[in-house]
Amino acid sequence: MQLEIIAKMHSPMKEKFGLPRQSGLANELKGTVVFEGKYSDKRAVEGLEGYDYIWLLWEFEGVKDTKGEEFRAMVRPPRLGGNTYMGVFATRSPFRPNPIGMSCVKLDRIEMTDKGPVLHISGADLRDGTPIFDIKPYLPYAEAHPDARGGFTDETNMKRLEVVFEDDSYKEDEAALREILSQDPRPAYQNDPERVYGMNYKDMNVRFRVEEGTVFVIGNKL
Repeated sequence: MQLEIIAKMHSPMKEKFGLPRQSGLANELKGTVVFEGKYSDKRAVEGLEGYDYIWLLWEFEGVKDTKGEEFRAMVRPPRLGGNTYMGVFATRSPFRPNPIGMSCVKLDRIEMTDKGPVLHISGADLRDGTPIFDIKPYLPYAEAHPDARGGFTDETNMKRLEVVFEDDSYKEDEAALREILSQDPRPAYQNDPERVYGMNYKDMNVRFRVEEGTVFVIGNKL
C-alpha cells in the first residue's frame, strides 16, 4: 500500500522538543491543516463543519527508518522515565513498524481560501510541516470511553508544573506557552535546576529552567 500526503500541518512548534506528549493536552496551542494538490478540493470537507473534533493520521518524522532492520518489540516510554521497557504496541512510541501517528484535535473552524479549505485546529501534538495522510471525524457516540483503563498511564498521572514568566516578552503567546511548559518538556532523566533549555516557538527561542516544580521562563528571543 502506498500512502499519499494529503495535507501539511502548520504550527508554531518548529521541532520535536516541547511538543505536547499527546494531543488535547495544550488546547491553547493553535495550528492549521493545509491541503495539497488535488486534495485541496473544497468538496472533500463538505459536512466536516458539523463535527467538533477530528482525527489526524500522520507521519512521525525524524525517526530512524526501520525498514530492513530487526523488529523492535520493546521500547522505553518517556512516561516511565526512559528506563523501563514496554511492548511497542502498548505504547505510542514513534519507533514502530510503520511510523504512523494519530491525534484527536479540536476543529475550531474551516476557512475557504482561493487555494482550497484550511482547517483551523487546536490541541495538536504535531510539529510544523508534519505530513498528514488522512482526516476522519471524531464520533463521540462510538469513540468516547470515559471509564476505560489506561494501562501504565493510570499509574503515572502527569503532574502539571507552575509556570512563572520573568518578564512580558511572551505576553501574546503566554496562554499556549503556559500549557506547553507546565507539562515539563524536559527528558524524564534530566533534573538540573541550573540548566537552561531552549524551545523554538514561532520565531522565538523560549528559554526556561525548572526548579522545585516551577518553570521559570527567561525573556530572550531569537
